[in-house]
Amino acid sequence: MGRLRLQFKMLLLLLIFYTCVALADQNFLPLPLINRNDKLLNISKDNFLIQNEIKNLNVSYSSDLMWERTGQNLILPFIKVRLKVSTKNNVHYYYRYKGVTYLPQFLEDDEFTDIDYSLFDTEKVEVIKEKVKIGEVSIKGIPNQAKAKTILMDYSCSSYNLQVSGFDGEFLSIGCEMQREEREGNIIPALKVYWISNEYRILNQSPGPYLVSFSNGREAKVRVVNEDGEEKTISIKVNFPQRLHKLRIAGGIGPYFYKNSKDGAEKETQTLPSLMLYGNYYLNNIHSLKFFEALVMKESIFNHAGLYVGSELGKFYDDRLVISSLLGLQELSYRFDQTETRVFTQIIFPQGIELLMHHPWGLENYRFSVGGFLSPQRDVTYQNFWARFGAKVFLEFNYINWEYAGMQASMYGLSVGFPLGQFF
Repeated sequence: MGRLRLQFKMLLLLLIFYTCVALADQNFLPLPLINRNDKLLNISKDNFLIQNEIKNLNVSYSSDLMWERTGQNLILPFIKVRLKVSTKNNVHYYYRYKGVTYLPQFLEDDEFTDIDYSLFDTEKVEVIKEKVKIGEVSIKGIPNQAKAKTILMDYSCSSYNLQVSGFDGEFLSIGCEMQREEREGNIIPALKVYWISNEYRILNQSPGPYLVSFSNGREAKVRVVNEDGEEKTISIKVNFPQRLHKLRIAGGIGPYFYKNSKDGAEKETQTLPSLMLYGNYYLNNIHSLKFFEALVMKESIFNHAGLYVGSELGKFYDDRLVISSLLGLQELSYRFDQTETRVFTQIIFPQGIELLMHHPWGLENYRFSVGGFLSPQRDVTYQNFWARFGAKVFLEFNYINWEYAGMQASMYGLSVGFPLGQFF
């Protein structure tokens, strides 16, 4: 019955987790996991000026700045704009913005319309009376109120040393997307850089966002113009490897507390050095082959090696939280003490799940992950839980417990991990 309860709890936990992932994509979770305010521009609605030449039309802000993230990893500011006109003069307007026609609502002697206006887009609101366009409404940044920080660079660009030059105080938002293409057995990276300005467009006046897709090159220069006809050249530079390796290997070492017993005989808890080995072989943008080795050894031996297919199940909260499954098997070796001449070996099948956070707590290019393995086998008890934090060098806390046929071994401790090499 205990084993059935454990399996039921595992199934319930997975169902809850999948439900949370689905809801997170719809922004239904009540509290955000990540606060990105430190990455936003230090601007407010006071840095923008409403431009309206239509006499009978009153235009005002009806909200503070709101920030939204697009599919191109662009974080853009929006503000709700209220367009209001009195009905006493028998004047009725409707509005056209971003392909949508807005019809007014009535309140006492006024009719009004609220529109979420994108402050980084130069598209204007068309004002239409009956069948005729009578003018436009727009919002423009005030140059002399520009802050020192005017370029909003998304976390997705933080690994590529992206540099932008040529802008003078205009507001700019930039997002990145790395794609991996396999050519002749090699993984060739292609970096897509999206950008949009609150004031400038490219010379043919087509609206942003704009895309520069870097493959072999590492610099792009673009001529842009504002609505006053002022032209300038902006430069975008990036830095990333010409190719990526399929196989990455890391090692780890640290002190672990170790305890084991067999057939009622129990050893005291010891502090022993642990040796760890991690490997990740790239299969495609979703799947990878992962393997690991964990060993503590003195009079006793406790060693287990795992081979798993890691698969991304979903991304949410700005793609910075990734949930992955780990499906595979482990080979476990155990010896109680030096009096035994044979080492017990066993193949076990614990399955796992991992939650990875990119740029945790605003620390760019760092990663924090938590995960665990549980065994669905009735005759084997196995738990393996870990928490890992760092960049190329990382800290890992790990707890492992195994029980089978009167044998038991457990280890927990803190280790330091470091890269050993990249291949293929």
